[in-house]
Amino acid sequence: MIIKLKKFLVYGIKKQMDVFFEAAQEKGFIEFIGKTKKVKKSSSVVKDYFNAIKILKKQPIQPPAERKIYSKTLVNKILHLNQALENLFEEKRLVELDIMRITPFGDFSKEDLNDLENQIHRYFQFFTIRRSKKIKVEVPQELIYINSAYDLDYYIGINQERKTYPKMIEIFIETPLELLRQRKMIVEKQIMQIQKDIKHLAEYLPFLMSEILKEINIESLESVKSEASYAVDESIFVIQAWVPENKFEKLKLLTKNLDVNFEEIAIEKTDRVPTCLENKKNAKIGEDLVNIYDVPSTNDTDPSLWVLVFFSIFFAVIVNDLGYGLVLMLISIFLKVKLKKPKPFLKRFTKLAFILSVSSIIFGVLTGTFFGLEPSLQSPVNKVNLLNYLATKKADYHIKRKDKVYDYWIKQYPKVENIKNGKEFLSKIVKVEKNEVSYAALETFRNNILMEMALFLGVLHICLSFLRYLKRNYAGLGWILFMIGGYLFFPSYLDAVSMINFLNILDPVICTFIGKILLVFGIFFAVVCAFIQKKLQGILEITQLVSVFADIMSYLRLYALGLASLIMSKTFNSMGESLGIVFGFLLIAAGHSLNFVLTVMGGTIHGLRLNFIEWYHYSFEGDGKLFDPLRLLK
Repeated sequence: MIIKLKKFLVYGIKKQMDVFFEAAQEKGFIEFIGKTKKVKKSSSVVKDYFNAIKILKKQPIQPPAERKIYSKTLVNKILHLNQALENLFEEKRLVELDIMRITPFGDFSKEDLNDLENQIHRYFQFFTIRRSKKIKVEVPQELIYINSAYDLDYYIGINQERKTYPKMIEIFIETPLELLRQRKMIVEKQIMQIQKDIKHLAEYLPFLMSEILKEINIESLESVKSEASYAVDESIFVIQAWVPENKFEKLKLLTKNLDVNFEEIAIEKTDRVPTCLENKKNAKIGEDLVNIYDVPSTNDTDPSLWVLVFFSIFFAVIVNDLGYGLVLMLISIFLKVKLKKPKPFLKRFTKLAFILSVSSIIFGVLTGTFFGLEPSLQSPVNKVNLLNYLATKKADYHIKRKDKVYDYWIKQYPKVENIKNGKEFLSKIVKVEKNEVSYAALETFRNNILMEMALFLGVLHICLSFLRYLKRNYAGLGWILFMIGGYLFFPSYLDAVSMINFLNILDPVICTFIGKILLVFGIFFAVVCAFIQKKLQGILEITQLVSVFADIMSYLRLYALGLASLIMSKTFNSMGESLGIVFGFLLIAAGHSLNFVLTVMGGTIHGLRLNFIEWYHYSFEGDGKLFDPLRLLK
């Protein structure tokens, strides 16, 4: 839930300032308001700690060190070694470039070459040219060809004076090749030694992780203290603060034994009041999801539990497989067992994975899909298969009515004309392709029902969004009527049959009649309510028609992604069957692994997207600032 914050002026004797702020940091429920709106930046000390930890995390995991060492000395040593390592890598790179550059000329002494130049009164010069450029220019006759490497030709010139040649690059050799090779070996040994030293220091990683928290706590405390103002010859400190209204008694206890007082002050229009979210158990998991996208404003109603519930439902519809749900459950159980003392966030993440697995298993049972396999109509599993039950009801409805759908299947499969039972009707319409048997009518009916379920979830989800903020937006009631009317009317407009019809809840004629009325009246009612509430601006409410319709259509992604996952599963199963036991098993395992990853990604992204985009559209202001009290990081 979102807790209302109160603004206080806190003041007290400067001598007790340190004691008060340290106590406040330990309790962790007060956000102090700075004099300036500057963005908090980490100090160079904290940055050094972060960099040192980042370096050690790249090393193999080592048992924690038992001996103690001064943390800042350790950080400086790690950073120094890392800088030395980077310098050595750069030196190695330059040495290798020099070796590559002069290798074609061989190994010789620079001193001997200088002596020879003095004796013969000639200059030795070294040149190279690209072969592509060599075609365009004529190589002077006085140049001696030496070697070719890396699309380059190398030459030596021996002249009475130094010369330059068009398109040719002169190479200056200062260090002999053998010395460069020796230097490279020395640098490589130094690199190995420093890497070894850094690897040994990785045993201090847990120690540094705890020390950086201490540094951040000290930095946070000093930063808040620097924001305090002083009065009466700087003997009194003064600072403003945000405190949750349910922590008022704690504030009294905190200041009880100190020469520190507080007074509630008015919240100004220019103040950006933080949003204090306090949730427990499953609602806390929902809060983590909410904070991925945006922080609710103080005017919002906490959407945490709403987001968690509908995210779980949407995720399950997209996964659409009992087998994948079981795999996800095994992963969540493994994480719970493996992580002996997990941090609160990891604990909530594991629980979220378990919740998603349970929802996926439930929906998988209701749809009867297990790693792409579907039970036949005669299977005992059908007793809990909601999708096949609805498909049978739909078949019964068409047989009884003998409508266009019934006529279509009779023309395709005349042998089912005299069947009066929906279950038998679906089981007799069999299609055989490439030695694969499929129930054509059953698959079509199942897909139609899943599509309608996706739209139904969209209507329900958006209706609930409007209901949450109905007191703020009266027009929402009109749009709820419009959506219900659309759900009732559009099946007849599209010459389709809705679940409401074949479950004998409402007759199609009645649905069409009620739907038309609600459809038109809902739009009219929404515009009128908006006009009453917003005056002339309410006329623009009519533009919401396109937005509401488009948002509902967006929920078709649930059906599309679920169907895509199912088709992928069936495809891998079919391919595996044709390859024999060994290769077939490997292909099926690899295919389902890939499909599982893609499905989980799709379920996560689109399951959250429908909450954050479509649902937030009508019941979320956002752009809040998260309540950030001074507290000890542990």
